[in-house]
Amino acid sequence: MPVSRPIAVTLPDYGLAFAESIHGPSFRMAERADEFHKLVYVLQGRVTLFPAGPAKPLPAGPGATLCVAAGARHRIADTEPPTLLLLCFTPALLARDPELERLWARLLGGKAASLQQGGRGHRFEGLWRAGIAEQAGSQPGREVALRAAAANILVALARGPAGPPTDDAAQRVLAVTRELAGTFYEPWSLARACSRAGMSRRHFSALFRQHTGRSFLGQLTELRLTHAAALLRENRHSIIGAAFSSGYGDLSHFYRLFRARFGRPPRAWLEKSRGAALRPGG
Repeated sequence: MPVSRPIAVTLPDYGLAFAESIHGPSFRMAERADEFHKLVYVLQGRVTLFPAGPAKPLPAGPGATLCVAAGARHRIADTEPPTLLLLCFTPALLARDPELERLWARLLGGKAASLQQGGRGHRFEGLWRAGIAEQAGSQPGREVALRAAAANILVALARGPAGPPTDDAAQRVLAVTRELAGTFYEPWSLARACSRAGMSRRHFSALFRQHTGRSFLGQLTELRLTHAAALLRENRHSIIGAAFSSGYGDLSHFYRLFRARFGRPPRAWLEKSRGAALRPGG
């Protein structure tokens, strides 16, 4: 239901809430300050956040997230009637987790409000869906799941690129390359990568190879196998566990790729690696 004024958000005892706000053509917002911190994710449309004082306005389009500190006076004006997703949380919630508190401070960058572009995309939006679904349900561990969804959203924003989105094809491929490096264990495919970059397979593959020196599948395999090898060296993971944690569900496929990459199957490679480490000077 489109609204003409800001929605009222009441936080429960556990200190966070997800909400949706669909602005109608007559939406107006007076300058205000909330007792809670909030993220405003622009799902559709365009808005501009006006912080109080001399700070510059922050225009935000689809995929951008506005971060607003508790107590900061501000107002939001529509450029195109938007659909906004809100995550509101209390300062007390952050105070329980110093690392989360540092992430929030990093996102704000010493300001009362900031604009973040890094979290956009299907994976980021999936975190919001998970939070909204948990909030609407009554499953065991609901509050834990909500806190986890909120924390993952902050992490995704903090890890994303600081600059605005670009239409440059090479920069879009670079963004996918960065995303792949952090999520190689997910079910990636060339089709998914091309969709994320918004270009054809041929164009994407050519630019990806220019940037990495490998094909998309070659880079994905290298990331996964390097991670699996590191897990095996730690001596706290089984071969099955290392394969699973690296994104492989088919163990025989993992064995074939591992042997092709390292010259030996996992167990023999691990024994040789341990032997080398135990030798003087090894």
